[in-house]
Amino acid sequence: MPTNTFYHLPEAKRQKLIDAIRQELLRVPYEEISINKIIQNAGIPRGSFYQYFTGKNDMIQMILGDFQIKITEISKKSLQEHGGDPFTLTQDIFDLICRISERTDLFLLYHNLLGGMKVKDDRAAHLPFCLSHGKNCEWTALLNTALLDLRGESDLSDCIEILASLLKGSIVELLAEPERKAKIAVSFQNKIAILRRGMDPKQEAPTC
Repeated sequence: MPTNTFYHLPEAKRQKLIDAIRQELLRVPYEEISINKIIQNAGIPRGSFYQYFTGKNDMIQMILGDFQIKITEISKKSLQEHGGDPFTLTQDIFDLICRISERTDLFLLYHNLLGGMKVKDDRAAHLPFCLSHGKNCEWTALLNTALLDLRGESDLSDCIEILASLLKGSIVELLAEPERKAKIAVSFQNKIAILRRGMDPKQEAPTC
């Protein structure tokens, strides 16, 4: 994330820098981002840039941070409206990304930022579109665990990890190949349905 120095900038100067970063992300993919272009468009010395960010990843996390807030809001709303259903939550987050794909500038920004990565890429691990779980997760308390077949201590976190992995993979695929959105969406919905019903109808809890 940005340094404290960044947040202490005058609002107009801070916004000009954010706009310059967004402009560069709309211009080229992540791998081709030019810090020189950003500082030129922002009208700041190169040395100043590194007072605000330690590198490109800090800058990217700042851009993604606003969207993380939106994802948290949608997560809480989805769980409140659908009885804490984690499967519907996963679908709702994916649907949001599909709607973003219809907004040219915003989709291009995320496509350039994330579209060239692999699911195991470091950037994928920090996707703000993906589920997280823990004491500090705002939506955890809204989750209806009765909708999951939990049989062990780690089952809840493992279930969330499975849903997050499916969501992450589908979003990366959508960003990389937006022209296949309809097929990716159908495949995603089918996988959610399979997870909801379970793959082995004869599976029973193991006996000691």
